[in-house]
Amino acid sequence: MGYKIPPEDEVTSAVLKVVKSKRVVESQNELLHEVMKHLRRKNAEYRISGRRLRLIALKTGKIKMEIRYRITDKHVDNLEICPVCGEKMVKVENATLDGGRVVVGFKCTQCPYWTGKTLRLPIRYIFRFS
Repeated sequence: MGYKIPPEDEVTSAVLKVVKSKRVVESQNELLHEVMKHLRRKNAEYRISGRRLRLIALKTGKIKMEIRYRITDKHVDNLEICPVCGEKMVKVENATLDGGRVVVGFKCTQCPYWTGKTLRLPIRYIFRFS
């Protein structure tokens, strides 16, 4: 028994229908479950990962994503790739009293993920229709 990967436009349509009807989806797993219901109506062999679904939801521009975090003990000196969406991270800097600059954290250029020098790991994604 095989599976098929649904086209991005079908996933986008299903994600928008689900989030628009519910207004708030409390987790990525719940969103995945509801979107799979819509996709399986078209083809029972469709499968999609939570990560791909999250990235497609972000791309729509009509869905806002809130991220809940867990703070770790790990200190970060350089973070180049966002753990949420895979896009580029930029340094957040602050001016020092002597006129220098110091890195105080990192933020994603695409999604709402950010972290300070102590790594914050995403533990829950909440999706809202905007």
